[in-house]
Amino acid sequence: MTVTNELSGELSGERSGGCQCGAVRYRLQGPLPAAYACHCGECKKQTASAFSLSVPIDTAKLRWTGDPAMFETTAFSGARKLCYFCAACGTRLWHRGSEDGASATVKVGTLDDPSGIEPMGHLWVSKIQPGIAIADNVPAFETQPADVAAWRTGLSKR
Repeated sequence: MTVTNELSGELSGERSGGCQCGAVRYRLQGPLPAAYACHCGECKKQTASAFSLSVPIDTAKLRWTGDPAMFETTAFSGARKLCYFCAACGTRLWHRGSEDGASATVKVGTLDDPSGIEPMGHLWVSKIQPGIAIADNVPAFETQPADVAAWRTGLSKR
């Protein structure tokens, strides 16, 4: 079954992305907020890399085509989250908290053009992979701030 969530239409400041095989495509309306990196064990596992690079979004600005699959997991912080991915190729596209349907985080690597996007903050640096350097002027937390949503909103682009 293919689900369509109003992908058509040209919008100013729009960004597009999708999975590796093209079965799920998405568009984000408006300018992107600042990105952040997370170095927790869950993010390392989901990306099969040293960290995850994400952009917080308002889910009302997310439109997709295809049929993203979802599973629920427990984040490194202990919070429950819903993870959306392509059922055909397995690419993780976005996730959101199980209690908050109004916001989500999109995986930067799934954008068609991620150029110019750099992390404006880092979470869970207590779990950072050796050899990863963080600029001195970028905020970094050993774990995460008490109100992660407010912290994400407060990030600013350089």
